[in-house]
Amino acid sequence: MKFKIFTKIVISCICLSLAASSLPGPFTRSAEAKTGKSSFFTSFEKNDPALAWKNKIETSKNGKKMAKGIKPLTGKGNTMTTLITKGPGQLYNAPAKSGWTGSHVLTYSGTVSGNSGSYAYNKLYDVYIPVSSDTELSYFVAPEFTKKDKRAHAASSVSIDLAFSDGSYLHQLKSATDQDGFRATPAEQGKSGTLIMNQWNQKLIDLGKVAKGKIITRILIAYQAPVSNTTFRGAIDDIRIGPSLSKTGNQTTPVDKVNILRGTASSGAFPRGNTVPAIGVPNGFTYWAPAIDSSAKELIYPYNKNNDPDNLPEIQSFSLSQSANDQNGIQQSFQVMPSGFSGTPSANRLGRSKAFKRSDEVATPYNYQVTFTDGMKTELAATSHAAIMRYSFVGASGNLVFDNLDRFGSLTLHPETQSLEGYSDIKDQSTGNSNRMYFFAEVNRPVSDSGHLSGQGRDQATAFFKFDTSSKKTVTLRIASSLISVQQAKKNLYQEIGTHTSLADVEKKAKKEWNQRLSKVTLQSGAAQQSTFYSNLYRLYLSPNEGFENTGTKQKPKYRYADLSVPAVSANTAEHTGAPIKKGRVYVNSAFSYSSQTVWPAYAFLEPKLTGSLINGFLTAYKNGGKFDPDAGPAFADAVIKGVPGVNTRLLYQAMLESRSVPGDGQYYSFAGFVPSNQKDSVNQTLTQSINDYALGSLGAYLAQKYPNMQSYADDSAYYLRQSQNYLHVFNKSLDFFSSRNEDGTWKTSDSQSSTLNNNTMENWTYAFNVPQDGQGLANLYGGKAGLTRKLDQFFSTEPSEKAVNSQAKAQLASIGNLGMFTLDSPSAPSLAYMYLFASAPWKTQSTVRSIMNRFYTGGAIGQGYLGSDTGSMLSGYYLFGATGLYPLQKGSDNYAISAPYFKKMTVHLENGRTLIISASKASNKNKYVQRVTFNGQNVKATTLSANQLSGGGTLVFDMGSEPSSWGTSADDLPHSLTAQSTDGSGFFPKPLTDFTQHAANIAISKADAPKSLTDNNSETATRFDDARPAITFQFDSESRRTIMYTLTSSGGRDSSDPQNWALWGSNDGKNWDMVDRRTNQKFKWRSMTRAFSIKNPKPYSYYKLAVTQKSNHYPLAISELQLLGYSGIRNGFDEMRREIIHQFELKNLTESETASLSNTLNQAQIAYLNGNLSSSVYYMQSYVQLINSFLYQATAPEKVRNSLSADAHAIVNLLTD
Repeated sequence: MKFKIFTKIVISCICLSLAASSLPGPFTRSAEAKTGKSSFFTSFEKNDPALAWKNKIETSKNGKKMAKGIKPLTGKGNTMTTLITKGPGQLYNAPAKSGWTGSHVLTYSGTVSGNSGSYAYNKLYDVYIPVSSDTELSYFVAPEFTKKDKRAHAASSVSIDLAFSDGSYLHQLKSATDQDGFRATPAEQGKSGTLIMNQWNQKLIDLGKVAKGKIITRILIAYQAPVSNTTFRGAIDDIRIGPSLSKTGNQTTPVDKVNILRGTASSGAFPRGNTVPAIGVPNGFTYWAPAIDSSAKELIYPYNKNNDPDNLPEIQSFSLSQSANDQNGIQQSFQVMPSGFSGTPSANRLGRSKAFKRSDEVATPYNYQVTFTDGMKTELAATSHAAIMRYSFVGASGNLVFDNLDRFGSLTLHPETQSLEGYSDIKDQSTGNSNRMYFFAEVNRPVSDSGHLSGQGRDQATAFFKFDTSSKKTVTLRIASSLISVQQAKKNLYQEIGTHTSLADVEKKAKKEWNQRLSKVTLQSGAAQQSTFYSNLYRLYLSPNEGFENTGTKQKPKYRYADLSVPAVSANTAEHTGAPIKKGRVYVNSAFSYSSQTVWPAYAFLEPKLTGSLINGFLTAYKNGGKFDPDAGPAFADAVIKGVPGVNTRLLYQAMLESRSVPGDGQYYSFAGFVPSNQKDSVNQTLTQSINDYALGSLGAYLAQKYPNMQSYADDSAYYLRQSQNYLHVFNKSLDFFSSRNEDGTWKTSDSQSSTLNNNTMENWTYAFNVPQDGQGLANLYGGKAGLTRKLDQFFSTEPSEKAVNSQAKAQLASIGNLGMFTLDSPSAPSLAYMYLFASAPWKTQSTVRSIMNRFYTGGAIGQGYLGSDTGSMLSGYYLFGATGLYPLQKGSDNYAISAPYFKKMTVHLENGRTLIISASKASNKNKYVQRVTFNGQNVKATTLSANQLSGGGTLVFDMGSEPSSWGTSADDLPHSLTAQSTDGSGFFPKPLTDFTQHAANIAISKADAPKSLTDNNSETATRFDDARPAITFQFDSESRRTIMYTLTSSGGRDSSDPQNWALWGSNDGKNWDMVDRRTNQKFKWRSMTRAFSIKNPKPYSYYKLAVTQKSNHYPLAISELQLLGYSGIRNGFDEMRREIIHQFELKNLTESETASLSNTLNQAQIAYLNGNLSSSVYYMQSYVQLINSFLYQATAPEKVRNSLSADAHAIVNLLTD
């Protein structure tokens, strides 16, 4: 075997050496293009047609030279350079110095010496090809950056052009478009954003549709400069003209349109999906996949990156690609690979790898088959827990090599019974457990030889079976896995793939399951778009996964699962897990911070009943002692509020409440309202927690309506909805960005120093808009709706600096995507384009979403398909919503935000038997703006529709146009915000809640130990009281405090009691007390739990006193934290308004009498506030607004000034009445 590997390496080196030595300069050919043929193909290799012309300008039928303002990079000449060379050296995710196929390409390059719009059309081939109805032009293009212009996209303004015998050209045919709908001209190709720089891109043009009957006489390459004074360079490969290979002849069902290889031509350095081509069933326990790199933990199928010397991909094994406890790509594995070696096969993965051609590979969700170049063939299909594989050999003997990802596994062979068993381990970083997956397999042929294989450090996990294939050439392997035991794996196998179950049976069943899911949506679109859509839908349905197994029978199932989230109860054995076995149908694997954005909303939209079952599966794990992921909360709450049935809603609320109200690592956020800078990613954590609080508060409001007698739901809702404005704590006005804060509240120095635009990181830009729950509040931070629009425009147009591109992967992605700082693969990204809706600029949402759909999902046919990593299938889910023109912007709201449909017609077959038809007959890359919307014949003016409306089915019609309209721009049309639109542009509103106890002049506590612990923002400390009925008094000197809520946190110790009955009192002199709130029979469900309590009709007081009248048990009373919450800075708000009035007077925007009237009214409002007369203060502020809006002021004060003054007045009113 060593000799075989050595021979393989030597032959490869010789091939490369010969190729290099024969190409000292530009490559030359002796062959010529054939004439009179109905097809043409060149890969620019030795036996392909030679170029008829080199660096030769095309001449039109009127004798005009078709080149202007373009020169070679050398500067000598009057057109671009076009010649055959070795392939590019530094493309992303591609072999170096290779073409798309083979090793040679057509290189184009040049310098723009003229203005933008300069052009060059060079002749390449002289042909004679009649165009028939199914003729198609296809080619591959790789535009590159140049040494001079390292970030310019100029090279993407290129296309292959055709000259016809009648004197016309392909670029002149306006209806000639590529598979993405963009015109086949160099200028439009460059503008489209679909030609990704430094990568291979495929272009397909249906010639039969636009040029049937014409005759192609010349093949050209066309370039048009997008800007002046730039350089460009790129490569062309595999030009093909002939019968279409992209038509969907036998793709009659949705699953047949799926391309599971999308997203595999990817890498960590430049992600185009980072996906695995999974074969199995929707939400399966495991999946199987071909592995090009069997040593990889994550990207096991890097499409063409590891190609052989002939530039062909090689498979190293067929691998279990995802186990039920897959976390962050680290997974248990089992690998199988056929070998025709006559002796003992090798464990070396490179030695056993087999090359294949893409044309000999069939990859669908329900089956995979490949014929290798040596004639051997593999076929594979899978169920949830099991798989069946058929291997066809060509020689007298054949082997199946069994392997593991690494040495952490074991194999036991039973050749006498034609079976094997074993396990594979991974280390769980959260529990420290060694999680073990078991497997059992059988083959249908006698085993002639077997044994373990050594030499690669995986001796106990690597082995083989040998078979006599001299007459019967096929061997079938049936295998199943389990997280419980070997015996359960065997049971899983017999339950799902019995002895008499064929490969065709498994394929048929899996295909049916996939079509049941994918047929929820039907499209009116082209083949390429349908493939993209259903491929994304397939990937969305790959997770979450079944985590349970049937330990009973098919007739009487008993569902159990190995709980890997808690410490093991015993050591794992070779036969059985040491993890506790629990009852229930659990689901696992959902990267919730990502999947919550699009995937779970997609499930809720398409399959509400299934969604309810999936959620309950996660809740079962929680109920049985497992952890609840806080990032799951928004997805699950959103599903319930949008009408998903069957969810154990109270258990869900309990899970969400526990994860939030018991601080744990997030205790500083719980009390201070932000995550400090000494914690990783503190700004993102703060913004994310604010969003999670919105979902929790919304679910609390939902339950408060359902259970009106349970006051805690209403209190919790009021508290967490206010907490969802904690994002305000981390907005740095001096930077005009969100920024991290230290524990003492000061801004982190390094952030404060980053005051220039170019120094702000990609993360800062992404965080700049991550407030979907309060778009108006966000707008106010940027100066109002107009300011939010400007900030978003800046984000989508500002390119990352060269330094950032060279050092940050996100910046590199943003540069390639060519939408400013935008990338799609961070959790906040899907919402960004929709934030324009809050700024009354829906047309910008419509345009931006279409740009994202056009640019970020290209290249699926060649293994790309995404621009970014499809973590948690978030990008796949985004495509669904981008296509519908609806988006779940606010998780925890009943509404969907409206953008614009991507397709002309889309039908959603709702689970209740009704259909939702989304029609946009004029939608296109030109007609991308909404002019009018109707639903079931009724005008829709708002930019949202409720889930309840959509669930009834009907027809949603979009009238589209080429220019922005006024649709959706009025104040009543915008999505709901926590902040009132009447405050638009206010400089001091909204405000987060302030804990007044941190500003108390004096705190008096009766008979207590560690009194300071009561207000130290630390739930791990507590104040213990000697008195069974203690009182805690707070005194404020500077001004009265209007407490609207208060919180109590139970102690962490189990040897203490909690407050059960108490009253909160308020006073302005410390002698005469008013009862503010009374509570009885209160319980704290968990230790260190924070509970909030609302105050009805709150008033300002200078003193507050909490008097506990009964504790929960006989242990000493202890309280960890006590907060008095309200809004501070109201007095300063009045002062700011007064200064602004004077400022506008100095600018002559207000007359002297106007200024006096406004100032007098404002003074009366402030005096009433300071005296504690809130109703009078509100009355005067309303009078103030009426003055601003009076005719007198309309005639003098500019509208912008009136709006600003009015916004601040409304802000004060909101603060006084909340």
